[in-house]
Amino acid sequence: TGESTYHVVDGKQRISTVLLFLSNKVYLPRDFGNVRFDGKRWRDLADDDEARSRLWNYRVTVEEIDDVSPTFVREVFERLNKNSRKLTPQELRHARFDGWLITFLEQEVSQPVWGQFKIHTVGKERRMLDVQNLAELAMITVRGRVSGFDQDDIDAFFADLDEADGEESDFDVEDFKSRFFAARDWLGSLEAATTAVSTSAQPFLHFYTLWAYIAELGEELPDIAAFAERYSSFMQRVAETDALALEASDPEREETAAASEASGPVIRYKLASTGATTEEPQRVQRLDALREALNRG
Repeated sequence: TGESTYHVVDGKQRISTVLLFLSNKVYLPRDFGNVRFDGKRWRDLADDDEARSRLWNYRVTVEEIDDVSPTFVREVFERLNKNSRKLTPQELRHARFDGWLITFLEQEVSQPVWGQFKIHTVGKERRMLDVQNLAELAMITVRGRVSGFDQDDIDAFFADLDEADGEESDFDVEDFKSRFFAARDWLGSLEAATTAVSTSAQPFLHFYTLWAYIAELGEELPDIAAFAERYSSFMQRVAETDALALEASDPEREETAAASEASGPVIRYKLASTGATTEEPQRVQRLDALREALNRG
């Protein structure tokens, strides 16, 4: 049509804030530090010609790029933010992706049950770490297995599923949600009946393992009361086990690991809960140990 259209690669929040201020939807902080502006909206400056003139004449520095390919745009965005503002990887994903997955997780994390699980907290919410935790749980649900914590892998997961709800995709979004909700709701019932999640499945490394165990059971979920007793008992024994003493008992790590194989799932789970706890071998070992302990009967 001959008309130019500009897309914002970086600076969306700042531009949005200016536009919201000009439409009187936000106001300056009440403790801004200048009585002339404290708590003021744009309309409150209607008689302040000098202030309004300063805003209208402010020069915004803009750098334009003419390559609009998604790969290049994302590289530019990441380079700008990784080298200047200290955004978390999940905050970067929030800016990069706008498909069904990021939307689902960011809406889902506000459900009260995630607060009960101690995943949605004020501290985590500030840097979107709660959404990142949910992303890892979603990865288990989709892949049917645990994996090591890797930001690039999480990026790829979002990229692969960003448009998976389209007509040309063979990914079943509703099936994923059904399985995700099934695990969430069962753990919610477990927490409501016994508080086993908030007392025994903490911190996140333990919740991650518990989620993986429940997710792999599918529809064959156990009786809540019986499960709570066995799980809480197992985790209590894990907590009472001295991992440092176990490792110090044998200077050779291989021999220590071999000895732990004969010592039962409690020791193996404990050894995999120290050190590099987010590596795939440790996550696999914790899940194997938990599965063995809970499936004995």
